[in-house]
Amino acid sequence: MKKIYDAVLSALKEMDMKFHYDEEKEVFDYQISTEYTTYSQRLVPLEDEELLVAITTFPITVPEEKRFMFCSLLNKINHSLLLGFFTMDAEDGEISFRVSCPVDDGAINKTIVLVAIGNSIRTIDKYLPEIFGALSTLPAPHYGVESASSVAYA
Repeated sequence: MKKIYDAVLSALKEMDMKFHYDEEKEVFDYQISTEYTTYSQRLVPLEDEELLVAITTFPITVPEEKRFMFCSLLNKINHSLLLGFFTMDAEDGEISFRVSCPVDDGAINKTIVLVAIGNSIRTIDKYLPEIFGALSTLPAPHYGVESASSVAYA
């Protein structure tokens, strides 16, 4: 029996969400819009691990020349979070937010699913102005003998 799958399916239907379930990958994909942007969210019910994972991406990519310094901002933000974390793909600069909800002994219900969804969206919305601001103000590093030490300690 797929308890996590059933709880996610029930919650998404009750929220009247339009979603796609990928049977091969066993994931739910859908989009949520807020005043800031439209988020793509993926819910991954990991039955064997007794875990629900929510991965939320949004249409922001960090330019390659700013990725190293941007990691400092994400590290600072992540240090203050109680649930979930921001991550950046080093290859393309895509930022995402991930949260995992353990559901030991199959203790899953709609509330846990809503926490995974809602926590992700609220957290991103809270930090999105800071992320946008950093993207526009972070200087591009100047690599060379003299600037290497300043970049390393930014």
